[in-house]
Amino acid sequence: MIAIVFLLCAWAAHVLLAAQTLPAAPADAAASTCPSAAAAVRALLASNPRVVAFGEYHQTEKTARIPSALRHFTSEILPALRTAGATDLVVETWITTGSCGEVERKAVARVDRATQRPASTENEVVTLLRRAKQSGIEPRILQVACKDYQAIFGSGRVDYDRLLRLTRDQLETQIRAALQRPGSRLVVSYGGAIHNDLHPSVELAPYAFGDVIAHAVDGKYLEIDLYVPEYIEKDPLIRREPWYQQYRRAFRPKLVVVVQRGPGSYAIIFPRRR
Repeated sequence: MIAIVFLLCAWAAHVLLAAQTLPAAPADAAASTCPSAAAAVRALLASNPRVVAFGEYHQTEKTARIPSALRHFTSEILPALRTAGATDLVVETWITTGSCGEVERKAVARVDRATQRPASTENEVVTLLRRAKQSGIEPRILQVACKDYQAIFGSGRVDYDRLLRLTRDQLETQIRAALQRPGSRLVVSYGGAIHNDLHPSVELAPYAFGDVIAHAVDGKYLEIDLYVPEYIEKDPLIRREPWYQQYRRAFRPKLVVVVQRGPGSYAIIFPRRR
């Protein structure tokens, strides 16, 4: 069984931020349009990054009929990354085995209840891992030990702070391992739009690896967050962001919008279905 951890992390961040004030995003956020997500990513790769960290705004049961960012990534963006020389893909997920007993079972059950993700999500992650492997990209996932389950759920309730820190640490570990692998060139990661942040809010800074990994690769790092417009249009936290207003002004039917939110930090918003 595969537990889709990045979805819980994205949801957990909303829980942590719900009653807090977000810092101002760059006022000079710049937006442009592209004919496709693949074309947008190819343009961004012109900066010759060593690591590209993708984040997504997650899908829920309520939005299950609208193709997810994960599906877009697998079908549209992954082939472009492979053509550009991607060799490694770190995915924010883990495999549960049941070997950690009751605490593992309860933790996974709580993930399912909290995220309200559609059943298809698990299949989409498996598809991503399989297609990466088939295309010659080495996939990596997180390694969660019994002590980790105990730390995040030992009290009977999910400790979101510990969960987010664990996920950050695991992602950083796997990215560093990919960077050190012989033959590694372009390392890609995919998860929730939290941990990859280069310029996180004060509240989310403890959960982000972006700045640390960027330093490790001498600044050759890109943060690219992927948004399905129907998912974010009613989210007040997103709508308050200056980059969202830039997106709305740049919006054109059937086109992808790319917003530069800061140095090395971008948002790609897919076209609306209608």
